[in-house]
Parts: sequence; structure tokens; C-alpha cells
Amino acid sequence: MTNPNNTLPQNIQDLITSLSTQQAMPLGKINEIPFVAIRLEASKEELIRDETIISELKPSIFNVDYRGETIALCFVQFRLNRSKETVYTVQYDLKNEKQFSDVWALLEMQRYGLLIATEQVHDFQQFDANFEADFHPRDILAGARGSATDYDTALFDEVAFALRSQTRSEHELWDLLNEMTPFDQQWYGRLKLGRQ
Repeated sequence: MTNPNNTLPQNIQDLITSLSTQQAMPLGKINEIPFVAIRLEASKEELIRDETIISELKPSIFNVDYRGETIALCFVQFRLNRSKETVYTVQYDLKNEKQFSDVWALLEMQRYGLLIATEQVHDFQQFDANFEADFHPRDILAGARGSATDYDTALFDEVAFALRSQTRSEHELWDLLNEMTPFDQQWYGRLKLGRQ
């Protein structure tokens, strides 16, 4: 079911307008469920209207040694209907309190929500994480954060950009991150970038 975007608060309308069609943005919790906003191309509006969306959530948690510091970051990707055309990525600086809080809530791996929007319409949909494993992603998040040094935001941005720029699309990034932080390694990777 679609709803016109002009029924949303102005700050959310502005957020939707600013999003690319490959980017995800945390919204915090709504009714105790972590939500993330994504924007579809207008041609995919029928996915919202038909309520036929299946969503996969996949985190990739890293410690990256760079310029004498250890950066802690997490990418969370969402793939809709198993399609390479609808992959969305959000990155979290695990030393940033707000970003850590947002990803901590999401990686409880229970339920999460997506605000799925085009330029004109939107819908709020909820999904089950369907997570079964002998590890918990929150433990990996906490460990990565605990291993980080006191780096500044500019270094985080450089590292995140370096990792993302290895691919030409979010689908390629999905595949690369899956190789670097596979499920059987608890979605965790440790890297060194550049000269130490």
C-alpha cells in the first residue's frame, strides 16, 4: 500500500529526496523496531503498492588498521527480492555513539523495518531477520568497537570510501563484502590499509 510522501514530516521528506537509489539511512526506532530508509526508482513503485517485497539483511563488521589507528566500522546491506538491482548499503562508525546505538538495535536480529519510498510515495514495512547461528552479531560489534583506537572521523571516512570504491555497484559490494566477511567467519574481517 502506498502513501503520498507529503503526509510525512518535512525532515523525512527531505531525507527521501536526498537519498540515492543505492543508499540506506537509519531512522532510529519506531515503536521499538529499528527502521532504515531506502529509496526506489520510480519505475519500481509497484513493489511498494503490491506489498511483495522480501528483504535480506547482511552486516559486515571490520577492524581496519590504517595510519597507526584501528578503525571500527560496519556495513549493513539490504537486498530486496534477491535482486542485484535493489541492494542498499548503510555504513556505521562504531566509535560514534549514535551510529553504534543504531546498528546495535538493528543487529539484535529480531525485527527491523524499512521506510521504502520513491520520490512520490512510501510505505513502512517490517521484516523478520530470520537469524540462526551459534554466534551473535552484537558480540562481534562490541568486540570490533573495543579493538578500535581513538581515531577521528576523517580517517573513518577514508577507510569506508576505500572499501566501497573497490566496486562499481552496490551488488558488487554485496559480493565483495560477502567474500571479506563471510557468515562462517561471523561476518567479521580484520584488514590493513596503506602504510602503517
